[in-house]
Amino acid sequence: MEFFPLNFLSQSYEDIWENYCYVRNSNSIQMWDYIIITASDEQQAQMYRLQIQKRSDSGFLPSSCTYLCIPDPEGKRVGSGGATLSVIQQVIQMCGLENIQHQRILLIHSGGDSKRIPQYSACGKLFSPVPRLLPDGTTSTLFDEFFIQLSSMPERAGGGMLVLSGDVLLLFNPLQISLENKGATAISIKAPAETGSHHGVFLADSEGYVSEFLHKQSVQSLLEKGAVNTHGKVDIDTGLVWLSGELVSELASLVASESSFQKFVNEQARLSFYGDFLYPLALHATEQDYYLQGAEFEINEALLTCRKKLWDLLHGFRLAITKLSPAQFLHFGTTEELRLLTTSMVHEYQQFGWNRHVLSFGIKPESSYSSHMSWIDDSVSIGEGSYIEDSLLASGTSIGARCVVSSLNGSNFSFSISDDTAVHQLQLQDKSFCTRFYGVQDNPKQDQWFGKPINKILADLDIPHASVFDGPDFSLWNAKLFPAISSREESLGWMEEILTWVTTGIIEPDARKRWMQARRMSLASSFHAADAQAILEWQEFLETKIRASLFCQTIENEESHQQAILHLSRNGNLTKQLENVLDMAEAVSLSSRLRLYKSISLLLPDGVKLRGKSASDYEDLCYQALSDEVVKKHVSAFSSANTLPQPVGSSVTVELPVRINWGGGWSDTPPYCFDFGGTVLNAAITVRGRKPVQAKTRGLADLIVRFICEDGGISSEFTSLEPLLACSNPKDPFALHKAVLLACGVLQEGKGGLQDQLSHIGGGIELRTRVSVPKGSGLGASSVLAGACVKAVARLLGMPSDEDTLCYLALCVEQLMSTGGGWQDQVGGLVPGIKLIQTKPGLQQTFSIQKIILADTVLAELRERFVLVYTGQRRLARNILRDVVGKMLTREPRIMEVMQEIQRLAVLMAYELQRGRITEFAKLLDEHWKLSVELDGGTTNTCIDYIFSCCEEFIDGRFIAGAGGGGFLMMILKKGKTRAELEARLEEMFQDSGVAIWDCDFAMEG
Repeated sequence: MEFFPLNFLSQSYEDIWENYCYVRNSNSIQMWDYIIITASDEQQAQMYRLQIQKRSDSGFLPSSCTYLCIPDPEGKRVGSGGATLSVIQQVIQMCGLENIQHQRILLIHSGGDSKRIPQYSACGKLFSPVPRLLPDGTTSTLFDEFFIQLSSMPERAGGGMLVLSGDVLLLFNPLQISLENKGATAISIKAPAETGSHHGVFLADSEGYVSEFLHKQSVQSLLEKGAVNTHGKVDIDTGLVWLSGELVSELASLVASESSFQKFVNEQARLSFYGDFLYPLALHATEQDYYLQGAEFEINEALLTCRKKLWDLLHGFRLAITKLSPAQFLHFGTTEELRLLTTSMVHEYQQFGWNRHVLSFGIKPESSYSSHMSWIDDSVSIGEGSYIEDSLLASGTSIGARCVVSSLNGSNFSFSISDDTAVHQLQLQDKSFCTRFYGVQDNPKQDQWFGKPINKILADLDIPHASVFDGPDFSLWNAKLFPAISSREESLGWMEEILTWVTTGIIEPDARKRWMQARRMSLASSFHAADAQAILEWQEFLETKIRASLFCQTIENEESHQQAILHLSRNGNLTKQLENVLDMAEAVSLSSRLRLYKSISLLLPDGVKLRGKSASDYEDLCYQALSDEVVKKHVSAFSSANTLPQPVGSSVTVELPVRINWGGGWSDTPPYCFDFGGTVLNAAITVRGRKPVQAKTRGLADLIVRFICEDGGISSEFTSLEPLLACSNPKDPFALHKAVLLACGVLQEGKGGLQDQLSHIGGGIELRTRVSVPKGSGLGASSVLAGACVKAVARLLGMPSDEDTLCYLALCVEQLMSTGGGWQDQVGGLVPGIKLIQTKPGLQQTFSIQKIILADTVLAELRERFVLVYTGQRRLARNILRDVVGKMLTREPRIMEVMQEIQRLAVLMAYELQRGRITEFAKLLDEHWKLSVELDGGTTNTCIDYIFSCCEEFIDGRFIAGAGGGGFLMMILKKGKTRAELEARLEEMFQDSGVAIWDCDFAMEG
C-alpha cells in the first residue's frame, strides 16, 4: 500500500469524534434537518428504520434531526437519480416547495442488493461493520462513520443536499470541504493514476470547475487529457456531491406535481444521479454527448425525454471540485475485498482504531484470523486469513482458511467449513432458516459457484437446470440452491452435505430426491424473505452475551472494575448485559463472584432493579456470599458431637489483651487475604493495668441459652432457636454471642429445636462478656472478644482450642455478624507479644506467626516512647470496611499498589524493631499512616489531624488504632521527649474534652 499521512488523518478522526459528541448534545449547533437513506424496497427500508431507531433509542443520534428511510416507489427500480427525486418529493411534502432550498439534507444512497457481498443484502451494506470500536465502546458501521464525519458540515453550509454512496468509506478531514458554490460541488481525493483507471476521474479547469468526467479511462488517456498531476495522482470521484439549495429547488420543480413525478421516477427511465444529474454540469459537456452516455437500465425514449428536461435545467449550473488531501477511500465491494480489509490489510489502518478482533470473545493471542462481534469456543479451529462476524461458534466447529462466516448460531452443535468458503445464515419471516454458501472469490452476478460453472455442477449431479432457475438470469444470485429449513442445525447440516456434492461431484439418489423436494431459495429470494427484526435481535443477543463474557473475563483476570466496564455498553441494554453477568457468576471462583456482585452494585442505576434486587442489595449479596463461604469452609469442622465434659455449673473464664496495629492492616481482610494472602505487624497490650476483654462460659442444667453483657448491664434468655439464628443486626447487643454459638457448631439451623440441640451437648449454656475499653476504640476489642468467646466455649465443650482453630472460628464470627473483619484483631489478642503474622492465599488461612523478640533495652525504650492517646471519638468500623474492601474488590490500581506497599512496610518495621532502631521504626509508621489515609479518607478527620498537629514537635511517628475515624491514636515520642510533656500539651489544648493519654503496656506473655 502506498504511504499516506496516517497521523494527520487519525488525529482528524479524534477531532471529528469530539466535535460529533459536542454537536450531538448541543441545542445551539446547526445539525442536518433531514437524514435520508434510500432503499431498494420496503423490506430493506424497514431494516434501515430499525437500525436508525436502535441508535436513536441509545442516544447515539441527535434528536433534532428528522430521519427517513425511503424505498423506491412500489419496490420498482428507478435508479439513483429517480431515488434522489423521490427523496426531494418527500421533503417537499414535509416542508413545502418554497422552503426546500433552505433545508440541510444528508442523502445516503443505499438501495442496492449487495449482490457481490450477499451477507449484507438484508441489513444493507450501509450498516455493514467497520473493524473498530468507536471511542464510546460501541461497534461501528459505514453509516456511523459517515454520520460522525459529516456532522460538522451543516453549520458551515446553507441550504442544500449532500449526496453520497453507502458502500464507500472515506478517510478525510471534513474541515477541508467548502460548500459555498451556488451550483454543485464534487468531493474528490488524490489517487494513483492506475487506481483512477478503474474509477471515475474529474478533470478540472484553472478556476476549480469540472470540465470533463473521465470514467474508467486508461492511464495513457488520463495522461493525454491532463488529468494526472506531477505526482502521478488524479482526482478520483468519491461519490460525495453537494447540491446547493438553489439547485435542489430547481430539481424539486421537476417533481412538484404527481404527473411530472411519474415521468421522472419510473422503471423505464431509471435515472442515474451520477450520470444523468452531474454530466450536464461539466463545462465541456455537450447535449449530443449527454444523450449518448450509458444508462443504469437502457437508453430509451423515457430516458431521453428526461435527459432533455434535465439538460435544460442543469446546464446553466456549474460543478465545482473540492480536492481532499491527504485522504483515502475504501470500497467494501466484494466478499474478497471485505476479507482482505478485515484480515491482511487491517493493520494498515490501526491508527484509526481498526483491529483484527472487534468485540469478540474467546480469541487466542496467536490467532491468525479476524473476527467481529463473535463468541468463539476455545476448541474451535479457524484457518489463517478467515473472517468471522456476528457468529457464535461452539466446541468442535472447524473453519478452513480464507473463509468468511457471517451470522451463524452454532451454540448447540458443531460443523465444518472448507477453505475459501463464505457462509451466511438468515432467519426468514416464516421463522425458518436459510444457510447461503458460496466461494469467497465468487461474483454472484455471474454463473459461477465455487469457481465452477453452475450448469456443469448441475449436470455432474444430474440436477435439472429448470429446478434451479425460474427465469432467464442464470447467475448465482438467482439460483435456488439453498434449502429453507425449520432449524438452524438442520440448515447447517444441509450446507455441509451440499458442499460435499459440489466438491466431489457425487450425490446419492436419496439425497438428490430430498434436496429436490426441499423448499429452496436463491440469494435473491432469501434476502427478500429475511426477517429484519430477527437479524437485529440476534445481533443484540450476541453483543449482550459477548460484552458480559468479556466483562467477566476481565474480572477473572484480576483487572480493575474500570477496565472491565469498558467492555459494557451503557446505551440502553446495560440491564440485559448485567443479567448475563449474573448467569455467569455462579460458574466462577468465589473471588470473581464477589467482584462481579460489587461491580453490579456500582453499575446498576438508582431505582433500577435487576431480578428484584437493587444496587445496595447486590453489595449486601457480595458480602453475604463471602460470609457464607467462610462459614461453610470453617464451621462445618466444628459441627461437633461434643458434650459438656464438666459438670453442670462449671465455668471457663478467658481474659485477653487488646491489640494495636502497626503495619499491613487491611491485608488481613477477606477477600483480599484469600486472593493474595496477608502480612500484619501488631502487638497485644493491656490497658490501665488489665486485660480488657473477658468471656465466661458456664454449663446450665436448664435447656436454655443465656447471654449477659456486663459492661452494658443487660442480659437475655432464649428458649427457642429462631431468634438465636439472627446474628447480622449490628444494633443487636447479643449479635456476637449468637454468632459464637453458631460458629462453634453449638447451634445449627435445620438440626432440630433448641432443646434438642442443647440436649445433645448435655445442658444449656451461659455466655457472659465484659469489655473495659470504649466501643469503637480501634483496639480490635469486638474481634478479640469473639476470640475470647470461642476460646471459652471451645474449652467448655472440649473442642480444639489451638491458636489457628480459635482464629478461624473468630473470623467466622465476624462473617456471621456481617461486620466482615479480618483476622489480625483475633490473632493480636489471642497470641501475646509483638508478632509479624503472614498468610498465603486461599480460603483456608494458615497463620505463620513470627514473634518479634526484643532485647530488654529495646523493649524498655519502646515502652518509654510508645504512647496511646484517646480521641474521645468512636466510629463503627463496618462502613469504613465496606468502603475499603469495595476498592479492593474493584481492583482500583492505586489501591492495589498501596496494599502491596503497606505489607512491605510491615516487614520493614519488624526488621527495624528487631535491630532496636525505634526511630526508624517510627518513620516507617509515619509513612504507613499516609498510605492508610490514601486507602480511605475517612481514616482521619479534622479532630485527628488537629491532635497530631498539636503533638508534632514531640513525636517521630504517628498512626491510628483500627480502621480510623476515631478511637485511639498511637504515637512514638522523639528521643528526649517525655510522656509528661506530651500530656501537658494535650491538657493545655483539649482541657477535659476526653483527649488524653491512656496507660498501656505490651502483653508479652499469655
